[in-house]
Amino acid sequence: MKLRLCFLWHMHQPYYKDPETDAYILPWVRLHAVKDYVALPRIFRRFPKVRHTFNLVPSLLVQVRDYVEHGAEDLFLSVSRKNALDLTREEELFLLRNFFSANPGTMILPHPRYAELFNRRDAAIRAVGRGATPGGFGASEYTDLATLFNLAWIHPLHREEDGELARLYRKEGGFTEREKTLVLDRQIEIMGSVIPEYRRLVGQDGGELSSSPMYHPILPLLIDSRAAQDALPGAQLPSLPFSYPEDALEQLRKGREVFRGFFGRDPAGLWPPEGSINPAAMELAAGMGYRWAATDEILLAKATGKAVYRDFDGVPQDPGWLYRPYAASTPSGEISLLFRDHHLSDLIGFEYSRWGPVDAANNFVNIISKIYSKLSSIDYASRKESYVVPVILDGENAWEYFPDSGEAFLSALMDRLGSLSPAIECIPVTEAIERSGEPEPLPGIPTGSWIDGTFSIWIGHREDHEAWDMLSRARALWQRHYEKAKRSGIELPESLAAAREHLLVAEGSDWCWWYGEEHFTPHGPEFDRLFRKRIKAAYRELGETAPDSLDIPIVRPDKIPSVKNFLPSPRGYIRPRINGKLTSYFEWSIATRYVPAPEFGTMHRSGTAAMTCLHYGFDESTLYLRIDLHHRIFEPPANPVELEFLFPGKNRKVHLLLYPAEKAVRCAIGAIGEVLSEKPAPTMPDAFKAAFHKVLELGIPFRELGCEGENQIGFFLTIRPQGSVGERYPTYGQFTADLPGSDFEERMWEV
Repeated sequence: MKLRLCFLWHMHQPYYKDPETDAYILPWVRLHAVKDYVALPRIFRRFPKVRHTFNLVPSLLVQVRDYVEHGAEDLFLSVSRKNALDLTREEELFLLRNFFSANPGTMILPHPRYAELFNRRDAAIRAVGRGATPGGFGASEYTDLATLFNLAWIHPLHREEDGELARLYRKEGGFTEREKTLVLDRQIEIMGSVIPEYRRLVGQDGGELSSSPMYHPILPLLIDSRAAQDALPGAQLPSLPFSYPEDALEQLRKGREVFRGFFGRDPAGLWPPEGSINPAAMELAAGMGYRWAATDEILLAKATGKAVYRDFDGVPQDPGWLYRPYAASTPSGEISLLFRDHHLSDLIGFEYSRWGPVDAANNFVNIISKIYSKLSSIDYASRKESYVVPVILDGENAWEYFPDSGEAFLSALMDRLGSLSPAIECIPVTEAIERSGEPEPLPGIPTGSWIDGTFSIWIGHREDHEAWDMLSRARALWQRHYEKAKRSGIELPESLAAAREHLLVAEGSDWCWWYGEEHFTPHGPEFDRLFRKRIKAAYRELGETAPDSLDIPIVRPDKIPSVKNFLPSPRGYIRPRINGKLTSYFEWSIATRYVPAPEFGTMHRSGTAAMTCLHYGFDESTLYLRIDLHHRIFEPPANPVELEFLFPGKNRKVHLLLYPAEKAVRCAIGAIGEVLSEKPAPTMPDAFKAAFHKVLELGIPFRELGCEGENQIGFFLTIRPQGSVGERYPTYGQFTADLPGSDFEERMWEV
């Protein structure tokens, strides 16, 4: 009897590219590339008796190539490259808030200088927010911080192999700009070896690569969102149904095409995102040519009506039932299904980082040996000639919890596994299935994911529902444009394909992973914004006006950072003369002042922000706003500029159309969602004031915003120069103004 252990390591990151700027918003593709994507297969190469399967999501491969071949950058990389002497105050705050995004115990505290900066961070953030000197943080501290953050994310294997990186990691601080640049350049060099590394893995190393649909969508929900109720009867669904099996097919087709372009072959195996399957999804996969797919043991329990029970050591009571490939029959043909051992997978992913590496390796191997012994004791007439134990887990995120990114543990584990009896072998999934003989017929294909056997994470919360409804409206609009173009008999316009691509990205599972109560990330607003930007981009390609709702965050307010945390509050009443001119310095001197840093705004494609500065303040009854615009707005042809202030908590917006050549402004005020731009010039309330000349100045009565007698109001603005992509300020979240009480001026009185 043979026991075949199959490791499948899933490599995936969301598609982080901002459709308006083409910059990557978050750095995790780059950072996981230098920490995990190359190091893991190189460690495994030392142990040729243990051969692995890696699942590579096509959109991840595209992003890696974009960095290496096209010079793509993420915001973190762009700020890292900037000379510390030239950093703006907002960039300093960005560094302080984001460049400790690493596991403190394993990546920050082991380096004395990084640990020192970490301990000073909170005081420095408070100082920057007050506009004060940031707690002793100067250019040398910011250079050290950027260098150490990027150095800490490089796997120890790469640091040890590169003499310069090893020297820099041993250095106690005082890094130069040149040394920082060297670290960043080395990161791109390491990224350049990602694809060659996996080509070698499927070549001379004898491993296997499987794949996933293009942008990692939950296939059953694309096919029909009512699959959520098949998995969990009574589950609440979004208001609008979503049913586009052709999108699920396109995600599969496109994923295989991209994979083939990188590796010159089609993948035999499919990891359905989040282990999500149902009969319709597996029919598409079989029809596309996939020979096997994998999911979690909880779905085998669903399919067979039999629960998984384990003894104290973690060995299943009925291992012969769990550890075998199953044949799933579909109208498009048969596909083999493997059901991962949840317990063994989670030991590596969540538990062993707290163990000593040798103890953890021994524990895992002892469980495998006991599984083999239990299978050997099965009655001979019932026993199969071979069994398959699938261990399937995230290949990226576990390792930052290990002291050395898991190298000692993985080396000990692979060494022990390689020395086991020949009756226990570690081989890729396709080989294991082929050597297992006739697979067991599965009674029926279950519906669900690896998490609780349901899809609740992605479609079960109010925020999920809002996201799906946004996607549904945009997808239905695309369908109408598509059918109209088909009926006309003309060649389909490129803009139609571009709009669909944006929608395919928005169909990815990662956006809804972060909506709702189940998961939290400090980067939740960025995920939310990227999702909504993709849908807005689809509207733009279709030549349609995107609804206002796409400018309003989906994430609940307590997840959204307020810019108020970083800006001083107004220090007293202001009473500016609303004439669009800088009448006096003192008009706005005690107002709150916000200057956007170009690196962090939602930029016009030319790279220059339309707004250079925002002031806001108030008197007893009116909110005053001043917007300073970049001089390019006034240069020929001086096209009109559309500007909107949105007040989400009050369901109000102020729409303005600026005419730079005439120094004129047209205004309207109404509810969010109301199309004010198409209305004739309205009669504005008497107390509402607006003027546009050198700057734009507004006076909006509190009563028009519905906030009389309240303590606070939040708002953001969008600016759309004609022919340009819109810009949002602040980039995420909102400005928050504490409204005046009756004693405001007494409390704020200054000598």
